[in-house]
Amino acid sequence: MTAPGDEPVQLIAQELDAEYVGVGRRGTLYRAPARRRWYRLIPRAELSADHRDELKRWQHRPAGAGLAPVVPADPAGDQQRLGGRWYQVVCYESGARRGLADAIADPDPARRVDAVVAALRALPGWWESLGPGLVPMPADIAVTDDGPELLPLPLWGAPSFTELLSGPERVLHLAPDVARGQTAVGREDDLFALAVAALRSFGTSPDADAERLLHRAACAVPPSGERLDGRLPVWMRRVGPIRAVLDDLCELTTAPRRGDVDVTWLADRLQRARDAMDPLAAVRALRNAGEPDQALALARAVLVDDPQYDVLVLAATIAYQDNAAPLEALTLLDRAVEADPERVEAYAEQMSVIAFGELWTMVLSLLSDAIDDSFTRRLDTTVQTAFHRLPHALRSKHSPAMASHLIRQGKVREANAFVHKWLHDGGTLTWWRFDLMLAYASTFWLLDRRREAIEVGEVLRQGLKRVRDNGSVETAAIDLYELLLMQLEEEMRQADEFGEEQR
Repeated sequence: MTAPGDEPVQLIAQELDAEYVGVGRRGTLYRAPARRRWYRLIPRAELSADHRDELKRWQHRPAGAGLAPVVPADPAGDQQRLGGRWYQVVCYESGARRGLADAIADPDPARRVDAVVAALRALPGWWESLGPGLVPMPADIAVTDDGPELLPLPLWGAPSFTELLSGPERVLHLAPDVARGQTAVGREDDLFALAVAALRSFGTSPDADAERLLHRAACAVPPSGERLDGRLPVWMRRVGPIRAVLDDLCELTTAPRRGDVDVTWLADRLQRARDAMDPLAAVRALRNAGEPDQALALARAVLVDDPQYDVLVLAATIAYQDNAAPLEALTLLDRAVEADPERVEAYAEQMSVIAFGELWTMVLSLLSDAIDDSFTRRLDTTVQTAFHRLPHALRSKHSPAMASHLIRQGKVREANAFVHKWLHDGGTLTWWRFDLMLAYASTFWLLDRRREAIEVGEVLRQGLKRVRDNGSVETAAIDLYELLLMQLEEEMRQADEFGEEQR
């Protein structure tokens, strides 16, 4: 927020006991929210007697919705000498502590866009109260808890050439036709001004003097590079809704629409872009659209700037569920655990990855080239830690994965005791835990306790028949468990035949 010309901003702020806000459509804005006052200072030479009389009448005009009331100035009067210069002081009653100019300077892109969207949605109401031709600058709009509040002025048309040259920031919000000398301003010029405010939420403003900016405005030079998206994190620059609204804003600010001005359309487009600034929402949107590769690539880009726990977990889920990359998933989940070891989501996902069949194909491939068992030991530590950090209900849910892990690690006796414990969680045999029952039968067979393995298999078969008859379990799940049981029994039969041949 730069001051126009050589206006002694600090001295004026001290004399007003107020804070400088920025350059308005006319004059400069200061605020003193503790006194519920905002001030617009217009150089006295820029106003005629008729202008001053009209401003006087506005002090008795009822304020409309979303408009800050114009009130009599301080006892010093409507014309004051401040910083060694004479100004017409337009005083507004408002306790707002921020304005759109502050919002656009906010480091958070989402808050910047939120403020512009709110101003766009308020614009039709301002038109209804005042008419078109407002050409609002960011400093002309206060931001309250109830929404944006315009600091109104009579509709005096386009600023004079002198005013434009004294405040380069005004030129940025000037539509090309107005920059070329058109004096009448309307709805399309108001929309243009707020579209530029939106662009400034995404990119940087050109660093140039007023005359050069005026030339650029008259020629409708489109923004590019840093001017277009230079204030966004790198990952945001590749998100579809954000790219789309930047294209819309470029079009609006180089070839303003004439005739019907659809403010709601632009506000909605900006809102979609703002929603996409949530990295979780952006990654999920790509995944839901059937683009898991792009979703994972975007998540990786997000994590470069901001390794958020939830993004790490979501990226891991995409990696192993959609992209068959369980090792990358485990790496991402390790980072999530480091980021917040008290949360359980990453531990639960680690257990889900362990249950992922393709992980073990990759592990075996790695182990075939390994010179020691460090990877296996690290994996075991990860699984053990994850399982024991889960609450009881989640440990019960992931107990089959833990049992499978123990079996693959060759800890069959430990796996047998583990499964027995969870099958009898609560004191009675939970025969309907078919995944655990299969693991239980497998451990007995691996321990050469064939009789117990057959007995458990028979209980499992009876349980599957029971749920098939009563319809309490989906047929596909029953079919799968029956197939796995048949495979286990076939392995046992083949092992018996091989043993007899050896004898």
